[in-house]
Order: sequence, then structure tokens, then C-alpha cells
Amino acid sequence: MLGSSDNAMGKHRKHRRKPSSRSRGMRLRRWAAARIRLDYPRAGRRGVTRWLPSWRQIALLFLFSLGSLTGLLSFLYLQTDIPKNLNDFATQQDNVYYWADGSEMARTGPVNRQEVPLDKVPEDVQWAVLAAENASFYTDSGVSPSGLMRAVTRMVTGGETQGGSTITQQYVKNAYLNQRQTFSRKLTEMFMAIKLDDRMTKREILQRYLNTSWFGRGSYGIQRAAYAYYGKDVSELNASEGALLASLLKGAGTFDPTLSAKNHKRAVDRWKWVLDRMVDIGKLSKSERARYTTFPEPKAQPKPVGLTGQVGYLVETAKAYVSSHTDISDADFDLGGYQIHTTFEKPKVQALAKAVKETRDNLDPEKRPEDRHVRIGAASVAPGGAIRALYGGPGYLEQGFNDANASTVPAGTSFTPFVYAAALRDGVLLERNGARTPVTPSTLYDGDNKIAVHTPEGPYWDRAGKIVRATNDDGASYG
Repeated sequence: MLGSSDNAMGKHRKHRRKPSSRSRGMRLRRWAAARIRLDYPRAGRRGVTRWLPSWRQIALLFLFSLGSLTGLLSFLYLQTDIPKNLNDFATQQDNVYYWADGSEMARTGPVNRQEVPLDKVPEDVQWAVLAAENASFYTDSGVSPSGLMRAVTRMVTGGETQGGSTITQQYVKNAYLNQRQTFSRKLTEMFMAIKLDDRMTKREILQRYLNTSWFGRGSYGIQRAAYAYYGKDVSELNASEGALLASLLKGAGTFDPTLSAKNHKRAVDRWKWVLDRMVDIGKLSKSERARYTTFPEPKAQPKPVGLTGQVGYLVETAKAYVSSHTDISDADFDLGGYQIHTTFEKPKVQALAKAVKETRDNLDPEKRPEDRHVRIGAASVAPGGAIRALYGGPGYLEQGFNDANASTVPAGTSFTPFVYAAALRDGVLLERNGARTPVTPSTLYDGDNKIAVHTPEGPYWDRAGKIVRATNDDGASYG
């Protein structure tokens, strides 16, 4: 009996039910609570040491903070995207108009900038910029860890950031963001720079940076800067001149040597440093560096090429031609970047203006009433149809209306042949929405003096409430 009882007990123990998942969870929590508890203030310690965390607590806090920061940065990185469109300001350029001989006539547009491909910028000039701004450009990931640390430090101490940005970051700021030195803008700039570095080649980024950077003297982009400071195309610059332009990227108002004696000293020091830096990074030989001992003085700031005199009328005429003879929309044209080569010849424009002045000097509005309201417009046209010269008025800034292209204000009966030609081709509209009445050379019309001008609705009334009447020369009537 005892044996059978033992077997029964053994079988009972063998087939005992397993604990449920709920009971296992409770045991695990009790076990964790018994072994992992927040020992703070620390037990078994006295005085100040009770409140000092242990190295394990410090390590746990560090890992928690690191993980939280990593998670936050990862989230912000995923949420940051590169806009599809650049800032309007970053894409605007000036339109350049040229005389018939190829020399520059005028520039128009809100921004003095003209893009050039990177291949047109000499290697020495490229490396002068890189040496001054970001020597590790071709090897970095688009961001500067030291710049990030400075940004964080400034945020903690003063709420603003300072320099240390890579060229990629500077381009992002110029093309997509704003110039405010806030931490949030700096953080967005860095994430966008990392993504941009993955999507574009380094040469593409450098080209865009050089074409959007501010060089002072109203110039955006290294092409216009080359003209503004040295009066030459960027392709003609040497390393010494490139070093001066690279110095301006740090602040044109501070380093333009023509502005003040202090500026000149700062510019010379910075110019020397850039050239020496090029030697340090292996992009300029010591022998070549030794050749650049004389500071490349830039020319004085040129007066802007404006629209004074007849130039404004010429520009207006050329722009109207582009609008009517190409598929370039006015919106695209206003964004700039176009080079318009005209048929206008500067000597002939000046000669025509002189001839008009002589004619105008012979007018006597005090003695002859018919001279009081004279407007003069003139053009010189070559046999092939090219306009060589044009006179639109006393000066574009004085009179914006172009008398040489006065299609909105017909010059008396000189416009009549055009009206008759249109009538012969299309007929006339005597009733609104009705059929046009054909006009032929044998069609009769009223040629008497002071006949009423008619529209499809009836007589045409002026703003004074009077019927407008045509006046023939000398008041003659022809029936």
C-alpha cells in the first residue's frame, strides 16, 4: 500500500500544472524590484555622500541621455527634407544687354549675379576659396562636428550660433534657408547639408556655392565679383586675385580694401593667410607662392551701369522684342540670367541724340504755339531692317514714355495708313458682335471736317462729356 501511495504521489508531482504567464510576470517584477531599485539618496551613506550618484548611476544616466539624443536627432533627420525650389533670391540673376560690338550696354534685375560652370573657374581660384572656407570639403560629409559643438555651446550660453560651417552648409543657408543665426536654423542647415552631400557631387555643390555667394559691391557669384573687382572674366583670374575674392567671403564690408585704410590692412593680412594656407594644404607650390608678393589691388568700385539717357529706351525696346519674338515668359525673363545682344551701335545712338538736340534747339514754343507740344521720336534703320540707333525722348529717367515706339499714342495722321491697312485686310466692325463690313479702295467714307468719331455703340464721347470729332488739316472738307 505504501508503495502504491508513493507511486501515486510521484505521478501527481510529475503531472503538476505549469504556472501561468501572468504569475511568471509577477514573479519577474518582484525579482527585478528586489534587485534593481533607485538607490537615491544612497542607503548606508551619511552626509553629502548620500546625495552623490554612484558611477553606475552616472553611466546609466549617460547612456539614457545618449540614446535619447540619438533618437531625437534621427527623428529630426528623417523629418528634414530638401525643398524642391530654391529661394527666389538665390535663383535671380541680372539680365545683361550688349551693344552691337559686344561691349556691355546695361544690366537689369534686382540681383547682380550671373552663373558660370565650375570648369570656367580656374583651379587655383577654386582652391583659394576652399583653403579659406573649408579645406576638407572633398572629404567631409557636408557638416562640421566642431561647428555643431560651437552651435550647442552658443545656444546654451547665448542662444545664437557662430561660424564653422562647411561650404555645403553655407550653400544650404544661401539657397534654401535664411541668414538668422539661431540654433534651430543651424540644426536644419546641418541635416539638409548631410542629405545634399548624398544627392549631389562635390563639384556640383561647389559650383552652386560659388554662384550664390555674396562678394560685396552688389555682386552675387564669383563671375560678377571678378568684373566688379578686377574688370575681367572669372576665367582670367590668377591665384593671387582669387585669394582676395576668397577673403571677401568672410565679410565684404570688412575686407573690401577700397573702403578704408583698416579694411585694406585686414584684406592684405587675410590675402597672405589664404595663400599660405594653400601652400599648407598642398594646393600651391612654395615657388609659386613666392611670386605673389604684391597685393592685387582691385579697381575702385565702378559706378553702376544704369538706364540713363537713351539706354533705358534701348533696353525697353530690346526687351519688348524678346517678349514678342521668343517663347520666354515675362516671369522667366524677370528671374534673369539672359544675355541680350542688340543691333544698337553706340556711336550712332549718340549721333542721333545730338541731331535731335540740334532740331529741338531750333524750336521756339514762346513765339510759335505749334512748337509747345512737340514730341520727338526717331530711329535709324539699316537696309536689312536692323535698328542701329534710336531716340526715345529727353532721357529715360526723366521721361519713361518711349516716343520712338509710341504705339499707344499715335503721332497724328501718320498712323492713318496703318488703320486703313487693317480695314482693307479685316474690314470694319459697325455693330457689336456683328459681321465685319468689307472695305475696298472704292469704299466711300465721309471726308468732311469735324465729323464724329464712331464706335459700334455710336459716337465716341470724351471724359468731358463731348463727342470726339476728327479735324482735317487746315479745316478742309472733302465730302
